[in-house]
Amino acid sequence: MKVDHGSMSCTGKKAGTYFQSGYHCAEAVAAAILESQGIDSSQAVAHATPFGGGIGKSHCETCGAITGGLIAIGHFHGRTQRGENWDTPARMGKELREQFIQAYGETGCGILRERFGENQMDECARVVENITEATIAILATDTNLS
Repeated sequence: MKVDHGSMSCTGKKAGTYFQSGYHCAEAVAAAILESQGIDSSQAVAHATPFGGGIGKSHCETCGAITGGLIAIGHFHGRTQRGENWDTPARMGKELREQFIQAYGETGCGILRERFGENQMDECARVVENITEATIAILATDTNLS
């Protein structure tokens, strides 16, 4: 995946705008990343839909920004046949999770929302932007996508 810092930032901001204008966290991240590569995002958005709000609006599980990033990683590296190796997407998913925890202390949607308080929507938009950029940076490390 060919990216530079400017396009990463632009894609992050696009994801933030999507979040603030109708897509939820997972949808916004997946859509912005795929579109940054000229790929129609409609199927990825559909796949991301049940993950928003900490999975099914429960706010009890993983932040949707992470799951949106995982969907994008899967788009580029997911298996298409049983028995295929999945070390690359596993490594990338682990790295995304670790970066999220380093930045925010944990991955739980509800706990983060509570911590964000009255500024929750603005803070969540920033999370969406940051995780979009982190996912792109992780994907950019794969020479097969260059």
